[in-house]
Amino acid sequence: MQFIRDLDAHPDKAVSFSDNTTPGALYLGIRVGGSLIDPYLLADSLIHEHRHQKLYLLQREVPLVEEDRPLVPSPWREDLRPPSGLLHAIFVFVHLGEYWQHLADNGGTRELRTRAIGELAIIRERIEVGFPTLRGTQLTIYGRELVDRLESVFRGQTVVAAAAGGD
Repeated sequence: MQFIRDLDAHPDKAVSFSDNTTPGALYLGIRVGGSLIDPYLLADSLIHEHRHQKLYLLQREVPLVEEDRPLVPSPWREDLRPPSGLLHAIFVFVHLGEYWQHLADNGGTRELRTRAIGELAIIRERIEVGFPTLRGTQLTIYGRELVDRLESVFRGQTVVAAAAGGD
């Protein structure tokens, strides 16, 4: 892990990234605004970048996308993305959904559970949009199998429908 500060990013934005040329390296911003990042957002960033790293390593050994064109819309970005970018987003956010689901179910405070329910709703909505788009791209058989598995995990996740309970 390398702690970073992005001088070009909005000061209230949590910044993190990973790079396929540095296997296992996670670059994490630990400040948001004028203070340290909260532990739940830091955990989100760790999971997020770890998932990217896992997929980078898989992609070194297994072809997942036949043709990384045309560019497609991604519910996480305003710009169009190559299919491999949308695959990365879904790969990351399916498992971030598990994290926020855990906090929604087991968070220690009402505030945390409410926050987790909100994060989970956004993630689930975007994944629902992303899957059909990704399935319309030119994936290899391995890529289709991975998407099938991710969708199975996603569909098996519990959906928090009720408001967060008491403390």
